[in-house]
Amino acid sequence: MRALAYGAINPDLIHVVERFPTAGEDVRSLSWRLTWGGKATNAAVALAAWNVETHLLGLVLGSDALGAALIDAIDHPLLNRKWVERDPAEATRHCVILLTPDGDRTIVCTGYEDARWQEVPEDAWKGVDVVVLDGFAGAAADAVARDARRRRIPVVWLDAPNPPPAPVELVVWSRNERSESEAAELAATQQAVYLTAGADPVVVWWAGERFTIQPPQVAVADTTGAGDVTAAACALGIASGWGPLETARWAAAAGSASAAASRAHPPTRAVVDELVAGQRDRHGAHPDC
Repeated sequence: MRALAYGAINPDLIHVVERFPTAGEDVRSLSWRLTWGGKATNAAVALAAWNVETHLLGLVLGSDALGAALIDAIDHPLLNRKWVERDPAEATRHCVILLTPDGDRTIVCTGYEDARWQEVPEDAWKGVDVVVLDGFAGAAADAVARDARRRRIPVVWLDAPNPPPAPVELVVWSRNERSESEAAELAATQQAVYLTAGADPVVVWWAGERFTIQPPQVAVADTTGAGDVTAAACALGIASGWGPLETARWAAAAGSASAAASRAHPPTRAVVDELVAGQRDRHGAHPDC
């Protein structure tokens, strides 16, 4: 199986703080680290961890130390970094994340208002079974969605505009960004929608049905990127030929597993499978209907 993840690619500078500062206040971090980030990167790392060969493309990086650190951080035998474009004229965008010990976070991103997005080379499309698309990429994401549709490759569009310029197999939204009524209105146009809500029940409109799924309850370490991992899991399910309910259930568990894991150790398929099995054991054969 081969996937293409397109969108935001940037390093994240993470500071762990006891609490978020108030205006004018100085705080000290308990620890800090520089790691990979960006929605497309988070999805690509997850897919590679699930043994899916994944091409990463999207934001053009600079030929600077931050860009090099990001490329080094995502070194994985199944994550193809060769398509990532780097330009000496660009400065690598980055995000600063404040993370509290209970897993809550706030994010400051730099430089995206004038970001440059690469085109997908023809060779990068070869053998691709599914695309994970990041709506942060704007018009560039629209172009990739249309190209994938022309090639009859299914697309999972994370944070898609409302409505998406091109119909796709699944739109993944968060209740932090879109309301349930917005999701229901889009679903009424025959567009499948997966609406996340953190630890609260996921609502899904897919294949003419509406159902809810309670994500497995976990001890949260870091919620950053959990929605991106959820979208990657939906792409895995679609490319694997799973049905909507099975895909949505596995994706909800993947999001929980991501929130419980450290960024350096993304959840494996075995970990997600175990969470799904635990939900079935507690609730019976159809816990989410």
